[in-house]
Amino acid sequence: MSADAHSTMTVLLDLTSLDTPSRHRGPGRYVRELARGLSELSPAELGGIKVIGLTHLGLGGAYRVTDEIAGFEGSAGLPAPAPKDHYHWAYARRVALWRAVRAIAPSAVHLGDPNSTPLFMGLTHCKKIVTCHDAIPARYPSKYFGIRDGGAAVGLAIEKRRFRTADLVIAISDATREDAVSFLGVPPERIVRVYNGVDVDRWAREPTAPAAPVLESYGLDDRAFVLYVGASDWHKNIEGMLAGFGEARKSGTDALLVWAGKLREDHARDVRAMAERLGVSDAVRLLGFVSDDDLAVLFRAARAHLLVSWCEGFGLPVVEAMAAGCPVVTTRGGSLGEVVGEAALTVEPDDHAAIGAAIARLVSDGDLRAMLARRGRERAPRFSRRVQAEGMARAYRDLLGGRAL
Repeated sequence: MSADAHSTMTVLLDLTSLDTPSRHRGPGRYVRELARGLSELSPAELGGIKVIGLTHLGLGGAYRVTDEIAGFEGSAGLPAPAPKDHYHWAYARRVALWRAVRAIAPSAVHLGDPNSTPLFMGLTHCKKIVTCHDAIPARYPSKYFGIRDGGAAVGLAIEKRRFRTADLVIAISDATREDAVSFLGVPPERIVRVYNGVDVDRWAREPTAPAAPVLESYGLDDRAFVLYVGASDWHKNIEGMLAGFGEARKSGTDALLVWAGKLREDHARDVRAMAERLGVSDAVRLLGFVSDDDLAVLFRAARAHLLVSWCEGFGLPVVEAMAAGCPVVTTRGGSLGEVVGEAALTVEPDDHAAIGAAIARLVSDGDLRAMLARRGRERAPRFSRRVQAEGMARAYRDLLGGRAL
């Protein structure tokens, strides 16, 4: 492996975050889909770049790598990574990644999950590529940097260093690129926008499992519902979503709000309390973690998918919903408006009446749902993992001087 790395322009893609709770969240899904997309490109399409995957990193620098980057989805012995696994990962990458990189000797290392900054990388003579998923903590420091981060000032300084020390920053949307310049101070000439990619064909296919048993297992076989997929972070505007749903209910809309996503118990309690305060607790269902197979069924059965965030770096569930033919209600500005174009109903995140009206329209208007489903299916392929992989291969070649296609 090392000899091959010396003779070929090699990019080491860090897959180790798949052994952390990020495995099922945005950064983990990003790394997994990118690895699969890159593995599907031919050597000619890669243009002289070889991509290998880092699958293990120990505190002393012990490492494992693989050429089969599409096959790694996390260590088999770690089916449910815990928070402690994140801290172990972060510390190992911070203090030991440079040792592994110096031994492997790639031309560049790509950190698809940026949430730990490696030290001593200057000793490796290896270029560093970092993906910026968003600049939300830098944009709202008081919301995201606590005592453990050293407070807003220290946390912001660390966040800026994370990206300013990179030879190349990959921004996952134009909105994120602009934020990286404005809030992180990254020079624009060192940022390339490569849109996130999803397996559009997989989400567009009819599920193999019958829908009725899946819906029945969640108690949804005879009820209209709208769907939210994601976490409960502040920027997700959960209170605005619940308040908008409450407005729809007040107007006579008889539907459930179904939440697919694993929440910590304290976060779930907060959501239930918020729903109680807003008068919608009887119509909100928290499903917890939902497999992709079940999620495909939910997308097809839902009257709409909701994502009315204050700010997002991209919005992967929006593309998955569009590919599956699920109408979308989302935020007008930033990356979400950029991603959906004219294929969704867009609202302002603080306009609860407008959120409610959009929900009510989609629950009751089958023709509108059909039109948005068609537009969404047409738009989703712009964000396929092949498109992402081709864009990333271009970025690698431009940085390292590989062959043009």
